[in-house]
Amino acid sequence: MTLINHPGSWQQMTLACLDAGIARDITLMPADVRAVLDGLAAGEAPVAARQAAAILEDTGSPYTLGGPVGAVSETADMLDRAIDAALAGIPDRIPGS
Repeated sequence: MTLINHPGSWQQMTLACLDAGIARDITLMPADVRAVLDGLAAGEAPVAARQAAAILEDTGSPYTLGGPVGAVSETADMLDRAIDAALAGIPDRIPGS
């Protein structure tokens, strides 16, 4: 990651380079985690769901299985909005090409 500072300006820009594999993982992982947590919270895998609930209880977590599902969903939505916002100013065609 590189921080770009224009001399004489308060504006700064961060340039982050991600390879396609990392970008794909960042995009797809929340969906996979959400699916697993949804299944556990719904009791689709009863033994695993009981174990997950017991782990949360043993650690003194204030969350139920539904809490992390909501957090992952919110994170995925924030990533989607960030991608849309980042791409919003990019024209479909480069002028003059």
